[in-house]
Order: sequence, then C-alpha cells, then structure tokens
Amino acid sequence: MATFDLSILPIHRQNGQEFADLPGLLAVAPPRKSARGRDKDSLVLYLMLSGNAEFSTADTKQVTSNAANLFFQTPGSLTSAMRKTVENINSALLERNLSTTGRGQYALGVLVLAVIRENTCTLSLSGPAHVAWVSDGQQRHIYDPALSGKGLGSSQNAQSYLSQVQFQSNDLIALCGRFPKDWEADLVNASPPSSLEASYRKLTFTKGDLHAALIQPHGGHGIITVLKPDVRASHPSTTQPVSVIEESVEPESFDTRMQDDPELETDVPIDQTEAHIEESPITEDELDALADYGAHMVQPSAYAIPPHPDVKYPIDDKPVAEQSPIGTRSFPPSIPRAKPVEGVEDDINLETDDEIIGQSAPVEVKDDKPTAHAEAARQMAKVMVGGIKTGRRLNERAADFLRNFIPKLLPGTESNQPLVIPTYAMVSMALIIPVLVAVVSWVVYDKYGLNERYNELYQLALVESARAGSETDPGRQRDAYVRVLEYLDDAEQYRETDKTKVLRTDAQTKLDNLMGIFRLEFIPAFTNGLGNSTQVSRMAASESDLYMLDAERGNILHAAFTGRSLELDGAFNCQPGTYGGYQVGTLVDILALPKVNAVGASVLGIDTAGNLLYCSPGQVPQVFPLPPLPNTNWGRITSFVLDNDRLYILDAESRSVWVYDGRDSTFLDPPYFFFGNQIPNIENAIDLAVSGDDLYLLHTDGRLSTCTFSRISTVPTRCVDPAPRIDNFPAHQGIDIFSQAHFTQMSLTNPPNPVVLLLDSENQSVFRFTPRSLELQNQVSGFAGKASPFQQGPVGAMTISPNYVLYLAVGNQVYFATNIP
Repeated sequence: MATFDLSILPIHRQNGQEFADLPGLLAVAPPRKSARGRDKDSLVLYLMLSGNAEFSTADTKQVTSNAANLFFQTPGSLTSAMRKTVENINSALLERNLSTTGRGQYALGVLVLAVIRENTCTLSLSGPAHVAWVSDGQQRHIYDPALSGKGLGSSQNAQSYLSQVQFQSNDLIALCGRFPKDWEADLVNASPPSSLEASYRKLTFTKGDLHAALIQPHGGHGIITVLKPDVRASHPSTTQPVSVIEESVEPESFDTRMQDDPELETDVPIDQTEAHIEESPITEDELDALADYGAHMVQPSAYAIPPHPDVKYPIDDKPVAEQSPIGTRSFPPSIPRAKPVEGVEDDINLETDDEIIGQSAPVEVKDDKPTAHAEAARQMAKVMVGGIKTGRRLNERAADFLRNFIPKLLPGTESNQPLVIPTYAMVSMALIIPVLVAVVSWVVYDKYGLNERYNELYQLALVESARAGSETDPGRQRDAYVRVLEYLDDAEQYRETDKTKVLRTDAQTKLDNLMGIFRLEFIPAFTNGLGNSTQVSRMAASESDLYMLDAERGNILHAAFTGRSLELDGAFNCQPGTYGGYQVGTLVDILALPKVNAVGASVLGIDTAGNLLYCSPGQVPQVFPLPPLPNTNWGRITSFVLDNDRLYILDAESRSVWVYDGRDSTFLDPPYFFFGNQIPNIENAIDLAVSGDDLYLLHTDGRLSTCTFSRISTVPTRCVDPAPRIDNFPAHQGIDIFSQAHFTQMSLTNPPNPVVLLLDSENQSVFRFTPRSLELQNQVSGFAGKASPFQQGPVGAMTISPNYVLYLAVGNQVYFATNIP
C-alpha cells in the first residue's frame, strides 16, 4: 500500500476578515509512544464551534489537544478510538454548556475526524458537517445530518457518521462546517481535482463567512505539512514560499540558519561557506547525521506563509532559550519534539522551541519511532556516503598507479612518460567503483547485521511461546501469545522464514482457542469485484440469490449463487424512481421475500417515507405504499424485518416500532404500535431483529435492547435497556471485548439453530450470541495476518441465507463462507 504526505491548507473568513489560522484544526502524526493499533494512524481533527458562548482559541486548542492525546493512547480498533475521541470532545462541550446554562450561553461543535492509514482515509462526522472528496474520475459529497446528529455538546449521547475513501495522489478532500452553495460546482464537480492553490483561489471567491480545511495527499512517507495563506495579499498566488520546519538532525558542517534567514547570508560569504564544507573531513558522527538527514529531508512547499516578525534566530553560540523573546506555552504532548542539533547544550528551553513551531506553520509532523526499514535506510545511507568517499580515494590512487606503472611494462616507451587515460575511462571508474563498494557493503550488512537482529527477535518469540505453554492462567497465556505475534511481526520485517511461519501458525491457533475465535475460509464472490465506486450498505439472501443495496447509486444489485461463486445479473432493474404513479425515494433497507408471495417478487426494499418496492429478475418493479400510521406520520424509517409474515419497521427518529400483519408478503391493514406505555430510548437505534415476540434493537454505541411483546392487555410490553451480554471465556478476564468492537448491523438465524449475529465492522468479524440470554458463543472471522482474504477497511454489510451461507461486503467485493458452525 502507498503512503502519502499530507498538505493541509485552512480557509477562514469571519465578518469579511481573512485569517491565516483556523482554530479547531489539528493535524498529528502518530507519536513515538502510541497505543497498539495507533502507530500507523495520522489524525486530522477539524472542529467548528457555533453558539453564543465565549470560547477562546486557547480553550479550543485545549479541547482538540486532549482529544488527540486520547486517540493515540486508545488501543484496539480504529473506530473504537475514534468513538472515544468524539465522546471526549462531546463531554468537554457538554460540561461547558451545563456550567453556563444559567447565563443562557451554549456552544455546539461540528466535528470531523480524518484518520489516514496508508492509502485509506476513515472519516467520522459529528453534527451537520460536510466532507467533499474529489479524485480523478469520481467525486463524493459526504453529508447525512440524520446520522451525524445536530452537533456535539447538546446531549450525553454523541452521534457520529462513519465513512471511508481510498486515497490517490493529488486527490482533494475538503472538511467543512459550512458548505456554501457555490462550492458544489467549484469543488464537488471539479474533475480532475485542482491543486491546493487553485482550489483556495476558487473557493475564496465565495462571499460570506468561510470555515474549512483542504487536504491534498502526495506520495511520500507520512509527513504532514500545515500551510498558511498570506492573508495580507489580495490573491493566493502572490504569496511567498512556505518555510517548512523539519524534524531532522543536520550535519554540524552545515549552518542551516543561513538557509532560513537571508540577513545571515550577508554575514558569511557563500564562497567561504562552500570552501569550509569541502575542506571539513567527514567524521563518523557526521555520516550518521547525513544518513538521518537524507532519510527525512523533504522539499519545501510552494505555498506562502508570511514570515513571523517576532521570530528571531540566534546567530552566535548561545543557547536558543537565552535569545528567543517568545514566551512559553503548553504544547500537545502527542506531537513529537524535534531532535536537538548535536552540539547544543542539554538545557535548551524546549518550550521556546515549541512556541516557534506553533507560530511558524506549516509544521512537518512525523513519527520518530524507529522501524526496521527506517533503520536499514539510515544504515544504507551511511554506508553509501562512506563508500562514495572511499571510492573517490581508490579512484585517484588507481589512476595515479596506472599512470606511473603501466608505461614501465610497455617496450620502447620512456619510463618517465605518463600514460594518458581517456576521460570516459576515468568517468566510468568514478561511477562504477563507488557503486561496487556500496553494493558489497550492503550485502555484508544484509547478511550479518539484519540477520543478527532477526535472530534476536525470533529467540524472544520462542521464549514467550515457551512461557505461554507453561502458564496455567488463561489471561497470562493470552498476553504471552500476543507478545509472540508482536515479536514475529518485528522479526519478519527483516526476514520471513519457514520457522517464523510455523511459530506464527501455532501461536495464532492457540490464541484463537483461548479467545473463542472460529476462523472460516471466506471466498471472494466476484472475480473483478463490483466496481470501484460501489459501496454495499445492506444485503439480503435466499437459498440461491444474493441482493445488495448500493449506497452510492441507491439501486439493488442481484447475483445468483452457483455453489462456488456468484454471478452478477446485469439485467436486473430495481432502483428508486416513479412506478405506477408512486415516487420511491432513497432505499434504506432490503430483505429477501419467500419464494411464494402475492406479488411474485423476490426482494423488497423500503424508503424513508414507507414506500415498498417489490422487484424480481425479468420483471418491472412494483410499488405499494404502506397504509398510513394512526394519528401520526413517519419520522425517518431506519430499518425493517419480516418475521412470520409480520413486517416490523423501526422509526428511530420517532422512537417507534410499527408492526403490519401481512398476507403473502402484502400489507394492507393499519399497523399497531409495538410498545405500550414504556417506550425505551431508541433514538440512536440502527438495526433490529425479531424472533416471535422477542425484539432486539442495536444502537450506535454498540449496546443492545431487548423487548418482549405482551399479548395480554393487563401485562405491558417490557424492555431491558441495555440488555446484559454474558462473556464466560476465562481468557477475556481483564478486558472488555464488547467495548473494543464496533457493532453496525444485526441478524438472527432461523431455527433449528437460532443465533443472534452482531457485525463488528472494524475488526471484520461476527459475534454469535444465544437468543434471550445473550451469552457469547464465539467469534467468526477470516484467517489472520497475510492470509486474510479481505480487503482493507471496515465491513459494510452482513447477511446470512436460510441455508447458513454467511456473506460479508468489504469495499467493492463480497465474500462468503459455507461452513458456518
């Protein structure tokens, strides 16, 4: 997978005044001490506050910094960390609002979290936020206030809406709290994506207040650069080049201050500086510094940031802390400090350095945590620098030797006549000899240096494996096997052998047995997938057919199961539109119908207004609106399910579940209300399942609610919220696996083996519970590590057929497994 550098450009205009800074915008690369699972995640946090409460820039920065720290200290799944970050900001705003209630002041937050891991960008939207993604040939405007909520700080429940895009170089992403109408044409409909400068120019032509951040990825090593426009200029293109502060240790023979301050260049002539560089011998420490500098150096950006008039650079040998007039301030601990230049005293005031970094955006933020490849690159650069120097010496000595020695071997030649070597031969030797030296050095290092580190990590993995085998406590056994896999991950960065594969298989199998994980062989259903832009949000299956709801286009796809794969039906037509005088809007859920029904359809879809769309291969779709509700209207239908010819419809916005009694899958009679006087809090319910009189509701925070319908008038329908889930696995002691999961969909299998299935989309697994008692049976997942058949990213949809074929949709592909326990 590709790794991208990120360039971020804020857009901020308020009351006609342009600002270079954007309060609430924070970009952080993974710090050195990140929690497990966060070491490859880069975070861009965008927070826009609205309301009448006073919220200073320092207060906003404190909220965003605390949230970023919490994100990188939260282990486990990505969505779990993002959810806790959203809850942290919501709690901070809610506490602030509660303290100012008596004064009638409040502040609501519109939040976008963008987490970049390799070429995948996972988005979390809270409040009426907009995200526009423009790529070459495709665009998306991500905006759904029904799922993202009204904003943070208004209630204890923090709503968020998750989405995901796949990055390509030079794509453009805009994070917006306000989305002017003009931007629909200037931004979303722009293809291919424009540069940051061109996009900034077009978008700032819009009148009124603006509050947004533009992100553009480029191929690189995960470096983040936050830019500032020159608001003093009338046009972005008239700005000066950006100054980029790099976290790299440069050689002592280079005075980097002369590169940044033109006034210092006049104090030392350039020719003297160059002469000093050429005459200085290269020491071992300088080779290390050159290697680090070569591995981390980036080109300065082409965007303008006006130089800060308050920042003065030291020009003598005093410590920086003694000369900088800038005051100290707190800085987010999640952002790694720049390494001090060798030779500077240890008592340098780091707070002063932080102030300079904070006022001289953009800041290049990156993780200083050494990896095997980074260490190898540093050693290789060191070897090559030394090899080139040695090669030059050898080249000069060889040339002198040949000039003096070869003429002595030629008869009839004066011994004092030097041999003239052609220029092309000299050039060839100058190129070939350093390359040969470097190659030989690298081969020696690869054979002995890397192999030594590999053996050390492999031996540590063996020790932990033996410790796990001797343990009797399941919790300590679990931790030991986890360490075995971590050591093997590090060892295989240097070399992957049959020994590591065998040890990995043994440790993974024993860890799965402890954790109750049952791994299945999932098979890709389609040879070439469903198309790059297809995003399956819901699925329904019969014994021989699979139906998929495409969230991008809003239509239903059909595929026939052949026993070994699925064949896509390109002629199947089932999409929103006008049929028989009824207008069908965006479909929110689908279900497979029994083979025998009055309409002759095979799949049923429903829109938010209660219109039923019946479809079947080779037939024209039919629409039947549901009978109207008694004394009320639909809020927004979320999901529906069919059980024993009864249609249960979840309207979370109106806190209701309505039940239609049907005949042959048609529903002509008015519905009845499922709940009695006790109506549970289901405003954030996202899915439901029904078995007889038992109703199960899944909420956005992952909890379950259960209700039992009472058919006795004197006994009310009772609900349990939240319904307790039982985990009897001894190896789960000390951890809460339910809080680490991100449950997004639910299903219920048919007798004789009824099981409640919960989809953990982030970890690509399915939890299996017994009905009513909700005791965890096991987890179903694909093979781990490199043997995983799934694409990267969360699972978008899940369904199970009546003959127990489990389907999972990931990205633009569907996977199925037939050997369900």
